[in-house]
Amino acid sequence: MQKPIIAVNLRGLFLKGNAWDDAHYLWYEQKEKELKKQSKDTSAIDEWRQLLRSNPNEERKTYFRYVDKVMESLYPNFKEEERTARARETYFDAVCQYLKKHPEARNEEVIKYFKSLKDSYRIALITANTQEALDRIIKVSKLEGLFDIFETSLPTEKDDKLLVIERFLKKHGRPLSYIGGEKASTYDYCKKYKIPHIFANLEGQEEIPGVKSVHNLRELKEALKRLI
Repeated sequence: MQKPIIAVNLRGLFLKGNAWDDAHYLWYEQKEKELKKQSKDTSAIDEWRQLLRSNPNEERKTYFRYVDKVMESLYPNFKEEERTARARETYFDAVCQYLKKHPEARNEEVIKYFKSLKDSYRIALITANTQEALDRIIKVSKLEGLFDIFETSLPTEKDDKLLVIERFLKKHGRPLSYIGGEKASTYDYCKKYKIPHIFANLEGQEEIPGVKSVHNLRELKEALKRLI
């Protein structure tokens, strides 16, 4: 009989969110250089910066608003799927650059705790990263061997965690619990399909109404024990 599954997210639980947030800035800086080198319009990046200044707490949301505009300017002859794949590839390059420079981005105690669960449970990583990008992130972050199951985003898909969760459920059914550190829509999906869930709010993000959150490893252990 196979061991039961605990499903998890990478960002905010095992690795600090700065790796992804800072990569947004780096991505735009790199694309701005490319646009200027080709003497192309950089107004989309200017608009992004202006929006970010007026809404500094909305960094993760504002990042995606202008990616398509930038990629259309750089690659006008590409199909949308090709532009999406190229944009995601270069973004994950930036994530890996950050992780190489900042080994402290690892949440060491959380990693150690989940390693201790592996004798009794399978740890399934559900992520909007692509498989290729995830392989690199896992290697750079020295997380090899931690996860038993991977469900990732397709290269041509935009950042849509719900599509990834749907694929996971079709393959493996409902996990014992989902532990994430991201968007409210993910937890709405868990509620819809009656998946027990925990918001790992280890970085002091805004609370999500109606979702159980934990703020440190002790609270995480206690909440998970009640679910499994």
